[in-house]
Amino acid sequence: MSYLVLARKWRPERFADVVGQKHVVATLGAAVVSGRTAHAYLFAGPRGVGKTTVARLLAKALNCERGPADEPCGECSSCVEIASGKSLDVIEIDGASNRKIEDARSIRETVQYAPLSGKMKVYIIDEAHMLTREAFNALLKTLEEPPAHVVFILATTEPARIPETIASRCQRFDFRRIPESSIADRLEKIAAAEGIETADGAMRLVAARADGSMRDAQSLLDQLMAAGKGSVAVEEVSEILGIPDTEVYFSMTDAVGSRDSGAALAAVTAALDSGFDPRDLIDGLVGHLRNLLLVAASGSADRLPGGGGAYAEQEGPSSSLGEEELVRLLKLGIDAQSAAKWSTQPGLILELALVRMASLDRTVDLEAVLKALAVGSPTGAPRGSTGGPTASSEGAAPRSGGDRSPGGGSGGSGGAKASAGSRPPRAEAAVAVEVPEADGAAAEQWENVLGRIRQAKPGLAASLADAVPTGLTGERMSLLVPNGSMFHRDQLLDRGNMTLMERAASDVFGRSLKLDLTFGPGRPPVAKEGRRRPDPLEGVDDPMVEKVVGMFDGRIVDRKREE
Repeated sequence: MSYLVLARKWRPERFADVVGQKHVVATLGAAVVSGRTAHAYLFAGPRGVGKTTVARLLAKALNCERGPADEPCGECSSCVEIASGKSLDVIEIDGASNRKIEDARSIRETVQYAPLSGKMKVYIIDEAHMLTREAFNALLKTLEEPPAHVVFILATTEPARIPETIASRCQRFDFRRIPESSIADRLEKIAAAEGIETADGAMRLVAARADGSMRDAQSLLDQLMAAGKGSVAVEEVSEILGIPDTEVYFSMTDAVGSRDSGAALAAVTAALDSGFDPRDLIDGLVGHLRNLLLVAASGSADRLPGGGGAYAEQEGPSSSLGEEELVRLLKLGIDAQSAAKWSTQPGLILELALVRMASLDRTVDLEAVLKALAVGSPTGAPRGSTGGPTASSEGAAPRSGGDRSPGGGSGGSGGAKASAGSRPPRAEAAVAVEVPEADGAAAEQWENVLGRIRQAKPGLAASLADAVPTGLTGERMSLLVPNGSMFHRDQLLDRGNMTLMERAASDVFGRSLKLDLTFGPGRPPVAKEGRRRPDPLEGVDDPMVEKVVGMFDGRIVDRKREE
């Protein structure tokens, strides 16, 4: 007798044996028992997840001599004939090779005949999406009102290609990808029944390669059993199926964690010289980074495919990669996957991706950045000084076009005028800047001015939240604005916003006022006693923290650090 492949030998004979599709088989079994079976079904889902198998089981349940029951007996003549493919009442049609209108007309003519031996006549059309539009149109009326003894089951991997006029006449069941753990458990039972010993993690590696398809997993196990060694080890799975060992990917991520581009390229070269496909390497690297992220996020590697122990025991640079770094690396890996799909040089894509990963600046510790910013701007103390750039209402320019050179009076001594688009000037860390005292008369009414601005434009009021009125003389009012970000500057220097602020101030103080804005410099100011506030970057040796702090707070700028 010829050898029967595992996918056929171990095809489920009962609904209970179907793996990963409990939501489908439970509904169908209950429908058979209650007599509420539909005249047409649409089974949609990925390859190898049990669509045709469940269609045959439904045909057996409908025709079982001991039925109706939620499980076919598997022993009566009808069940045996259907299982062996010899039943004349169950017609399986390949939609890819019988796709023309003539084939549809043939089905329409034969449905009128009663079943020969069973109770129902079942038509199973596999790959139904391959039928032509004309063939579908020829089946419309038959699908909508077939004879009482006929049931249609359409199976497809591409439900989007099924016309809505056909899908609306069917009960649709969506088959899911089978979880890796379920596939691995099934493979271990099959291997044990076949007298094959499997090492821990070997079947999980096969299941991961099957990508949710039970049929693919059984075919891979068939290939491993063909080696004739009587056992299956993880190393044999990697070698026979061409799956790189996890150590290959650990060597890549170790190099990335050490920022060693040369070592990363050497790891890629070694893998390619071993004959591994570069696209498979990219896919494997993405999966490896995902596993590292899962371990970093959950702290457990128990459920990882392909030997979770390798991740749990891993020590070294790659284990120090945090969640933020791994997310960034995963993004680069996914980009490489997309690029390699259509590239004629996928190996080069992989090398470039690893070099970029190794060249990335490591993620900044956000807690350190926030701590530095908190030190630089203590609660209740005004930020900025009169030594920074200043702007008045006459100098406020439109946001678009040309140079914006504000003029007018200065809100403090030595205040240099600055354009709306200019950045804060550099300031040395050791220079102490005097902070002007708030003008008493102006400060008393400033909250009322802010309230009017807040009612008209809340965002503008937020930019003025830390502003300090430093002078009120005649028709001019001076404001110290210690926020040095470009966004707030542009917003405050906008001509329309300046007009709104001056109108609010004029209404509160009862006379026409013009505003002179002074923007604080990049250094934290000195307390009134003359003591300099602590340097927000004092004790920080991380250049990335410096860079990000300077990005978020215009008062803090890059500084030269002595080695």
